[in-house]
Order: sequence, then C-alpha cells, then structure tokens
Amino acid sequence: MVLVTHSVAVLLALIVVSRADVTTVTTQHAAAPSVTIHPTAAPSVTNHPTAAPSVTNQQTAAPSVTNHPTAAPSVTNHPTAAPSVTTHPTTAAPKASVVTTHHTAAPPTTAHGTGQVHTTAHTAAPATQSSMQNIEHLLNSLQKEMTDFKAFMKQTMSGLARQMILQQFFVEERIRSEGGSGIKQVRNYMAGSKPYHSHTHSSSLAASVHEHANYDRTVGLGEFNAVLNGVDFRTRHNDYRLSMPHRTRKDYDMTEEIPFPDVPPSVLSKHTMAEQIAEMREYFKAFHYQDWHIRDYRPYFKPVMCYLEGAWTTDTRSLIEPFHSDRHFIDATSWFDLQEKIRFMSSSGAKNLNENYSYLPTTIINVTENGEPIYAQWNYRIVCHPITSALNLQDFEPIDDLAVRMLNNYNMSEYSNSKATRFSLAPYGGGHYQKESQSGTYESRRYLHGLMDKIMYEIPGKDNYMGYIEDKAFGLLKLQVDKTNETLNVARYSRHYKYNQPSAMGTTVANRGFSDPSMYVAETSNPRIAKISVTTDCNKVNGTNVCNTYEGRHTYAIPLEVIWLTPLQKWNPYNLTYQNNAAAPGLNRRTGGFSKQTAYNGTSKQFYYITPVDFFIGGATGRDPADTAKDSVGVLDEHGNVCNVTASGIRIFTPNIPGVGKVRIRYPVFPLHHDGNIVFKNLLALQDISMDMKKWSRMFEQKPEVANLDAHPADTHYVLAETHMNPPGTHHHDFYLTAEEMKAIARNGTVVSVYTTENNGHQHALELIMDPAHANFQRLIVKSCDGKPTCWDSHPTLAWKDN
Repeated sequence: MVLVTHSVAVLLALIVVSRADVTTVTTQHAAAPSVTIHPTAAPSVTNHPTAAPSVTNQQTAAPSVTNHPTAAPSVTNHPTAAPSVTTHPTTAAPKASVVTTHHTAAPPTTAHGTGQVHTTAHTAAPATQSSMQNIEHLLNSLQKEMTDFKAFMKQTMSGLARQMILQQFFVEERIRSEGGSGIKQVRNYMAGSKPYHSHTHSSSLAASVHEHANYDRTVGLGEFNAVLNGVDFRTRHNDYRLSMPHRTRKDYDMTEEIPFPDVPPSVLSKHTMAEQIAEMREYFKAFHYQDWHIRDYRPYFKPVMCYLEGAWTTDTRSLIEPFHSDRHFIDATSWFDLQEKIRFMSSSGAKNLNENYSYLPTTIINVTENGEPIYAQWNYRIVCHPITSALNLQDFEPIDDLAVRMLNNYNMSEYSNSKATRFSLAPYGGGHYQKESQSGTYESRRYLHGLMDKIMYEIPGKDNYMGYIEDKAFGLLKLQVDKTNETLNVARYSRHYKYNQPSAMGTTVANRGFSDPSMYVAETSNPRIAKISVTTDCNKVNGTNVCNTYEGRHTYAIPLEVIWLTPLQKWNPYNLTYQNNAAAPGLNRRTGGFSKQTAYNGTSKQFYYITPVDFFIGGATGRDPADTAKDSVGVLDEHGNVCNVTASGIRIFTPNIPGVGKVRIRYPVFPLHHDGNIVFKNLLALQDISMDMKKWSRMFEQKPEVANLDAHPADTHYVLAETHMNPPGTHHHDFYLTAEEMKAIARNGTVVSVYTTENNGHQHALELIMDPAHANFQRLIVKSCDGKPTCWDSHPTLAWKDN
C-alpha cells in the first residue's frame, strides 16, 4: 500500500509532464552553453542557474510552461554557470521531445520550427536511451499498479456490498421463518400484573381503529408494526382516505376517489324530513337484518376492501409520502432525517407527539459492474378497492382472541360487539347469521383458494387496473389455481399459483413464500419499484455462452378491513352547501353552535355534517379519545337557517338507530404475523380445544373431569353511570364484582375496590359501598374515583347493575 501511494505521487508528477506535452531537458555542463531555439510556437524560457530553473512561456496561443501542469515542463539544469535560453514564440505551441545532452563544453545548439530540439554533443551519452527506457518502464509499472489497485478496490467494495445484501436477506429469511405477513403490534399504553394486560395487535381497538366521522373520506387508523414478506416496519399514524387505484391510468401510485353509493329513490321521493328519516331507517334495518325483503338494500350498501401494500422502491433520494392523509404526514425532510429521528426516539423510548414518524428501512438491492451499490427504500401505502365478488355479513366470523378478551374482561358476546374484534372470511360463504353481532359462522376447514383470494385477485399492483403481466420465469408459466389452464395475471394480487407440470414433491400448486400463509404478491412494470434479476440456464451456442435473464419488480399486500359504504355518505336532505375550502365552514370563530353566529357555514371534507341528528338516538357508540366528530352541530343551510345535523363520515359502529340498534360498518380482517409461527399455531389449537371441550374431547389423552363449569358463581356486572363531559366525550365504564366481593359489600359500610374497563383511552379505580336505598344491590355508590370524591371526567357517583 505504501508502494502504491509513493508510486501514485511519482505518477502524478509524470502526468503533469505528459499533459504539458513539453520536453524535460536534463543538461550536464562543464561550462554554460549558449542554446538558441527557433520554434514556430516556442515558449519563452528563462533559466536561473545554481538551482532548478523555472521555465516561463510567453505566447499568444500556448499554455504557460512554468508551474502550470497543462503546459509547463520542469527544466532541470546542473551547470557551473547559468545557460541562457531564449525562445521566440509565434501563435501555436508545438510538441517538444525529450532530449538529454552531455557536454564537456558548451556547443551551439539550434532548434527550428517544429519544436524538435536539435542538439549537437561532443560526447554522445549512451545513458540517454537507457534513461528513457527506465522512465517508460516506471510509467508502465505505475499504470499496472494503479490498474491492479483499482481492480482490487472494485472487487473489495463489490464483495462488501454483496455481503450487506446477503445480511439483509438473512434477516428477512429469519423473520419469514418465524411468522407470516401480517400485523405484529400496536403502540402500547398500558401494563399490568399479567402479560396480556398490555396491548398486542389490539387493545380495546383492533389495530388502533378509531373514527374521524366529521371527515368525508378519512378512515381512522393509528400506528402499528407490521411484516410484509419478511420486511419488518412501523407505520406513522395512518388515518387514510377512501381512495382506489386509478381505473384508466398506470401512473405510479395514482389513485381516484371511490364513488359513494346513491341514495335510494324511495327516500328522496318523501316530502317531509320525518318521512325521509323513517324510510332511510328501513334500509338500515334491512341491512342489519340481512333481509332484502324489507328493502332491497344491496345497491346502496357497498363493501370495499382496504389493504396494506409495501415494496422496495427506487425513491432513495427524496422522501416520498406513501399516501395522502387529511390529518397526518411523515414529519421529515429526507429519508436520512426520518431515520435519524426514529433512531433517536427508539433509543430514548420516546414517541412523536403527533405520531408522524415511521420506521421504513433502506437496503442495498444490487451492485453494479463497477462495484457501486444500488439502494432501495421500503415504503408502504393503504388504499381500498370496491369489492365485486358477492359478500354478505354472514361471511364474517369473529376470531376469538383470549388475550384481548382477558385484557378487556369481555365474554365472547361482548367481544363480538366491540371495537376490538377481528374477523375471518368464510372461504366458501358463511351461515347462521346473528344480527346481534352482525356476523355469521362457518365450519373451520383446510382449504386452498377461498373468498379472500377471489377478492384480493381483484386488486391490482402498481400498474393499477390496466396492468396485465404473465410470469414465465424459468420457462414455467404461472396459472390460476381455481381455473383450468388459465394464465395467472401476476399484475393482480395472489398467494397461490400452479404449473402445468408437477414439482419434485409431485404437486402442481405452489404457495407465495416458503411458508407465509397470508402474503399476496403482485408484479409491476413500473421502474420506481426496485428490480430483482437472475441469470441462469446458460448454454453454449456456436461457441458463445447464451443465458436467460429473468427480471421482476414485486409488491406485497395483506387485507386490512372491509368497510361498508352506506347512503349516509350522500344523503343531504337539508341541501347543505359543500365548501371546496376545507376550513371555510369554521372560519370567523364558527364552532358548530346552534345560533346563526356560531353555526358552521356549510360543509366541507373536514366538516362533513349532513345527516339529520334525529336519524339517530344518542351519540357515538364507545367514543375513543382519538375520535374527532361531535355528536351534533348546527350548520347554516342555503337560506341561513340553522340545521341540527351529525357527522356523515366513516364510523366503526353507527349510533343507535331507533328500531334498528347500532350497525357495524367496519370489519377488521387483517392477518397476524404470529399466524405463521409454530408456537402460536399450537396455542391456538389448545385454545380451540379448551374453549369447546365437548367438540374436541377426542383430542385429550386423558379426558378432563369437570362436574359443573358453572359451579363457580358468576361475576356481577355493573355499569358506571355515563358522563357527557367533552373532552373526553360521552362514555361509560363497566366493572365486575366477584361473589366474594358481593358478600363483602353486603356488609353495610364495607368498601370494595375495583378497576373499571378501559374506555375513551382511560379507566378508573373505584371504591364502592352499598346504597342503603337499594338493598337488592341494583345500585352502588361510588365513594371515591381515582382517589378523589368524583371522577375527573364527571361521571355521576352511581353504578347500576346490568341486568
């Protein structure tokens, strides 16, 4: 390395000379010769003896010779007296050759015209040719050293970059072997004496779902940690909009708004507000009961599948916002800025107050022939797709989650009617519809291609709905698993495919991923998705090596939730004006009050209140602190009258509808990363056996002896009286007393301490005593709440027994 460094220094000095195209002249004198040069464009050279002379050019079109590497040679003299060298330039600088002269005296020397120096020497120097050869040899050696060094560095850098690619691949393979594509974790806000007292993929809200019903298209969804094809990442606070891939254009990530369902003509034909409300309730009743004989609700209640999509992109220089949100964005100026912020937050354990940071990894995706790494940036988005396959509420079955139920103290019925519920789709249609939980049941079974696969195959990758790609990698055409010899359009999402010939295991059907049960893959032609390629199948053809190169740009997806769009998104019986300026309705200190001075001035995408408040009874169901809609507001109509209306955006449950009840609108259907984990599979199997011992009795090695599962007295359910304080908004809390606690409270004056369930992001610690006026324990008195006489959010100091 030292040799190379030294050689580089010498080589640079020689390069200076070679670029100047001027002679290096070495003279050895016994006396000072007189040298005169007459070139056509010769530089003016002045020598100063007793030291290395400087050379100066003076010419009209020639470069300067002294200390200017593009034109100036270094002239070294070893005289006993200073030679005088004079040049007479004209207009062009000729090239000069290297000449070495050896004198015993100073002979006259003359150069003419071309820049060739003619030297007459009394004693010829046999070392002249040898010196030239030495210099040429040195130059060749240095050039070889530099070439070898460059090749060494190129090989080293390529090897290091290649190793980093393999390290990333190792991490992804490790994650793939430990689970599948799905959601892993939501942000935790709690702890307790049991591991399940902290949050998992759910808390009291599945994947942190919540409501922003005052927005026209915003779907409330918080932060979560997810895995797609082995890539572990964390999202920002999502709050995505109802949009779909563009139907007629293939531009990268181009979307369009999903059309809202029309209002039934039978509603619009009614002449009074009361009649329209009554007719609209009939449609919701028909949907809730799944009975189209009441009203044919099917054209006006449309399901959409919202999905999580991720990919390695080529957008490594500029930070690209993954998708539009009316409320959140990635709070960083570049990918580096984002990575530094998220590293700092992870190091300190802190969180961004607005939840606008996300962890999105960067990787080396390839290496060029010159050894330069090619980077790729992971990014994701959440978009939706209008479902065209037949879908009914009986096709959804609640997935039992003991950790979530224990956390919230839910029985199965309460859990099924909560915001914490996660659902699965019946592979071939469900049955036994239960309107109480607005879901059905189906017999668990093994299957390959079901309803979820049909829906996901409707969804395009980055080429949007116009995309069509066939996959013929390794000479094998991928086919649809549910059709006979029909080509699979890999521009759509699929998790299985088949070949027209068997594999080594004798099967024709293959799964996307080695063991991932829930990963959907699509291919794209868009260059903004990083390319993976492989060259193989090489054969000699006429002495030439001919190979096949296969390339692919892939994206990955999982389903998130099914949302039912309803006529409420369009129904505007007061004909309220829609403002294009989102903030316009609230300008001039308008707060949604019920006077002309404080009522909102029309509606907008941010103030989307158009539903008559009389359509519902009561406020939002199970309000969460993240929910933003008000239960009722005043809005000015086109005549300046104040109309009492409520939010018309996307909800999880509607408020209570008289004669109908609350109606579920959002059905989370996301898979879990742990679904692909062997330990989790065994735990779920044990859960199924223990939850229904009679059904799975044959699975026991020793059948359990349980005389009476109800021998232990049931807990008594109480409800802490509702508060209407805002914030945090209208809500109540539940709590349960054991039989021992009920006996204790029966002793007049005995205080019993309990914790309520979590609601609106908080819970309370209560001290309870018996109410002397209700010896039947129908009502209890709250002696203290969180150590104070009353709760901070103004709950009445009473709790009622839930009968």
